[in-house]
Amino acid sequence: MNIFKSLSWLIMLLSSISFSQIENSTQKPNVVFILVDDLGWSDLGIQGSKYYLTPRIDELAKEGIRFSNAYAANPVCSPTRASIMSGKDPADVRVNISNWIGAQEYENRQNQKMIQPGVGAYLPLEEFTMAEAFQNSGYKTQFIGKWHLGETEEYWPENQGFDNNIAGWSKGNPGSFFSPYHNPRLKDGPDGEYLPYRLGREAVAFIEEQKNSKDPFFLFFSMYNVHTPIEAPKELVERFEKRREKLGLPEQAEYSLNKGIKERSIQNDATYAAMIWAMDSVVGDVKDKLKELGMLDNTAIVFFSDNGGLSNPGYGVTSNKPLRGGKGWIYEGGIREPLIIKYDPLTKSKAGSIIQEPVISYDFYPTLLELSEIDNTYSNELEGKSLVPVLNGQPLERECIYWHYPHYSPQGGGPASAIRMGALKLIYFYETDSYELYNLHDDISEQHNLADNNPKMVKDLSVKLFKHLEKINASYPIKRPH
Repeated sequence: MNIFKSLSWLIMLLSSISFSQIENSTQKPNVVFILVDDLGWSDLGIQGSKYYLTPRIDELAKEGIRFSNAYAANPVCSPTRASIMSGKDPADVRVNISNWIGAQEYENRQNQKMIQPGVGAYLPLEEFTMAEAFQNSGYKTQFIGKWHLGETEEYWPENQGFDNNIAGWSKGNPGSFFSPYHNPRLKDGPDGEYLPYRLGREAVAFIEEQKNSKDPFFLFFSMYNVHTPIEAPKELVERFEKRREKLGLPEQAEYSLNKGIKERSIQNDATYAAMIWAMDSVVGDVKDKLKELGMLDNTAIVFFSDNGGLSNPGYGVTSNKPLRGGKGWIYEGGIREPLIIKYDPLTKSKAGSIIQEPVISYDFYPTLLELSEIDNTYSNELEGKSLVPVLNGQPLERECIYWHYPHYSPQGGGPASAIRMGALKLIYFYETDSYELYNLHDDISEQHNLADNNPKMVKDLSVKLFKHLEKINASYPIKRPH
C-alpha cells in the first residue's frame, strides 16, 4: 500500500511540474515589433507634427514609454534592418551591410571623390538572428512586410528564423502600393487593393490564429509605408488636401538651405499624410486585435523606423525639423527615430513618460530576449545593450554609440562616420578630412559647429570612434586618384 501511495505521490508531483512548466511557457510575453520604413522623427502627432494625424500611435505612446534619443544604426534601410536582426553594428565585417542592398548602381561614379567599399548582398546565414533566438525558444515566428536583406531567396525571412513569411523578399521598394503587387511572397489581391491595409489584415489574421495556442509568438511587422512610391487611396488624399487648406498650408513643396543642405522646410504633402494615416490605422488594428483576444497586457510592442524621413529635393516628402537633414545623411534628421515600447509589466507604472537615454537599433535584440527570459549566450557576441535596465529607471552602462556610412546616398549624403558620447556628437567627413562637433542638448538642429574651439574633445572622440571602427573591422572609402 505504501508503494502505491508513493507512486501516486510521484505521479502527482510530476503532473504538477508539467503543469507548472506549461503555465510558465504561457507566461512568456508575445512580441510584436512594428518597423516603419522612412518615417521621420517629426512625423507623428506626439512628436510634434501639426499636419499629419496619428491618433493610434499617439495613444500607444501614452500607454507605453517613448524614447527621445533613439537612433537607427544607419541613415538608410538595409543596414538598420540588419542591425535589428543581428544585434550588431551593420558595418561590422561579420554583417558587412553598410549601405542599402542594391545600392551598387549609385556606387563609384567618376564624379565622386571617394571610391566606396563594397557591400554584402545579404544578411549572412551564419548570423544567429533575433528571429532564430525566438524560434529556438519555442516561439511561433511570423514575418510580414519588407525584408530587403537578401538579393536571393536563400536569404529571405523563412531561412533566417521565421516560420512563415508574407511579402518579404529582395526588394525594398514595393513598386506599387496597389494590387497587383508582383511580389513572389504575396498573392495579389483585388485590383486596387491598398498594400498597408492588406498587410494589416495579414497581421491581424496571424494574431487571431494564436488565440488558442499555448506557445508565445514573435511577429515582425515590417511595413512598406512610408517608402516611395508616394501613393494612397484618392479619398484619403482628398481628406488631407482639405486639411492642408484648413490649416492654411501652401500646396507646393517648400525647401530651404540649411548649412549647405537643401531640405524640405514644411510638412504639407497630402499623399504622404494619407500614407501616414493608413500606417497609423493599421497599428491601431493590430493593437485592437491583441486587446480583443486578451493578449495586450502580455505582449511587448515596439514601434520604430529604419531611418529618417525623405527631405531632399527630388525625393523629399516631409520635413524633419527641428532636425537637420534626412534619409541618407548622418545628421540627426537621417538617424534619429521615433521609438515607443509598451510592455505593461515594465511600462504601465511609467506610462506616458519619456526616456532621454541615447539608444540604437542593435539594442532591440538583447532587450527583447531579456524581456522574454531567453538565454542569449549563443547569440554570437551582440554589440547591442539590453534596454530593460533603462525601462526600470536605471542608467545604461555604455559610454558611446557609433555610426559608419562610408557611402554616397541618392539623397545627397556623403561618406561619414560619427560618435555620440553624452550630449556630444562628433562627425567625420571622409571627402574633406574634416570634423563637426555638436552639443545636442543645446543644439538639436546641429547649427553650431564646436570643433574649432574644442580640439582636445575632437581628438578624444575621434580616437574612440576609430578604435570602434577598427574593432569591428569596418571598411573605408579611399581617395579616387585625380
